[in-house]
Amino acid sequence: MALPGSRRGFTRWDEAGQALEALAETAQKYDDDGLDIFFINNPKEALNVKSASQVQTVFARVGPRGATHTGECLEQILKPRLVALEKARIDPDGTPRDRRTGEVIKRVNVIVITDGEATDSPKYTIVDAAKRLKDIPNLCLTQIGIQFVQIGSDATATQALRELDDDLAKAGDIRDIVDTTPYSKLHPVTADGLIKVLVGGINRRVDEQKNRYR
Repeated sequence: MALPGSRRGFTRWDEAGQALEALAETAQKYDDDGLDIFFINNPKEALNVKSASQVQTVFARVGPRGATHTGECLEQILKPRLVALEKARIDPDGTPRDRRTGEVIKRVNVIVITDGEATDSPKYTIVDAAKRLKDIPNLCLTQIGIQFVQIGSDATATQALRELDDDLAKAGDIRDIVDTTPYSKLHPVTADGLIKVLVGGINRRVDEQKNRYR
């Protein structure tokens, strides 16, 4: 997910952890499910995280070493949600519901915090998800969003995010579900910064949703 930074006594890993601690405390006020934390360098995960202490516990079990399996991790997160949406009943306003229970299927916003180029390209996972979402008639545009946030000033990581943006723009007629934020626009990474990134992406898609029905 991130590698140690250059500041003595405080690493990029610490920076990401502190931001998520504060974000967990904020998120639980608005969503009973809290946060789900996945690591792109480790198979461990933490679901329904609602407090700073829970974030600290999971970060203590996982270190910042290993390959950056961004595509594989996104596949793990998105696959079950895409299957559920493809089976859902879609209301006239674009809201998806479970056909059996009638319960609303919650929206998902994925924040990918990374300081390096992915070992496996996330492009194919994202393009597949975007195509599948587009093929679901009338589904609201804000149902799934992915925010890539760079932590650290590594030029290779910045270039990788830029290329991902460019590649997705060239992918053809697919749903736009990705926003990227280089480190130059968000440092240090904080909970407030992550919330602004999330809200910015959501608002952009809300505007697109409104334009769809004009």
